[in-house]
Amino acid sequence: MTEVSEAAQIAPQAIARWTGLPEDAPLRISLTRADLDNLLLGLRTLAIGQSELAAALVAHINQDPGECHEAVLRAGDLSRAAFGRINGFAGAIMAGAVPEG
Repeated sequence: MTEVSEAAQIAPQAIARWTGLPEDAPLRISLTRADLDNLLLGLRTLAIGQSELAAALVAHINQDPGECHEAVLRAGDLSRAAFGRINGFAGAIMAGAVPEG
């Protein structure tokens, strides 16, 4: 499995290429397993992060500020990691999509 930096950004060239494609054109997109891993693991990480936010709420209701704080920090870390993976997936699509035909 390919690791993706939490700070993964979409390359400006990929964004420029993507915005140059006609909005109504069918596209051909070739993805690697690593690209799909980024999508699937990004979505999974977001779901785990939501669970951490729920844990933070429970800790807050139970008046446990230490655990609440820790859960919020974990949720933030997971959110950043998911964002990096989803950016990796979006960047692969933007960089590789070509008009069909």
